[in-house]
Amino acid sequence: MPTINERAQQAADPTTSTPALRELACDRSPKVREAVAANPNAPADLLTTLANDTSWKVRYAVAENPTPNALSAALASTDKSTRGVAAMRDDLDDESRLALQADPEHHVREHLAVATSDANTLADLARDPHPAVRSATLENAHLSSSDIEMLAMDRMASVRRAAAASRRLKPDTLTRLADDRSADVRWAVLVNNPERLDLATKIAQDSDEMNADQARAQLDNPRAFTEVFGNIKLVR
Repeated sequence: MPTINERAQQAADPTTSTPALRELACDRSPKVREAVAANPNAPADLLTTLANDTSWKVRYAVAENPTPNALSAALASTDKSTRGVAAMRDDLDDESRLALQADPEHHVREHLAVATSDANTLADLARDPHPAVRSATLENAHLSSSDIEMLAMDRMASVRRAAAASRRLKPDTLTRLADDRSADVRWAVLVNNPERLDLATKIAQDSDEMNADQARAQLDNPRAFTEVFGNIKLVR
């Protein structure tokens, strides 16, 4: 009997016959099934089955398979993470984006918010009902300046915190957020904008002890914090 590696090699070969791929798609080894899932010539019904495989590696291989049939199978998967991986693809058509934008799982919409380059989709996601989705749009370089400013006034502190951390807000907006009612937002303003010593001076008098201590540390050695910014991630 061929070894797992030999079977996986056959499963990955685009010249392997459809009957052979069907047999390999039932292989006990996830490595072999993953190779079938990634094969550009795998038939649509196999991809649909493999998009719901017990192994996440197999499901994700379907989502990353560049063929239209694989994308359709991934979008129809019952596994939200598989749909989320599909949402990160750069070849999504309008129909696929709309389906993902309407996905009932916010986890999927978050992935789309981070990855999409479509301006209309991104603008809609910046107004998504779930705060995690709105926050995710702030990781997207294509988000408009006006929407970034809008999210800095979001009703949810988690979204305002993400806006404060984006380093794309207007100076006056950051100044306002330094007085935000949420200590977490004020923390994000402080640690993500260490060059703004005026904000550190303000937050050094913060009612939150952790914020005040961090602000004083930044004021005591501002060069150290500005030099390392971008290489470390401070966590509150």
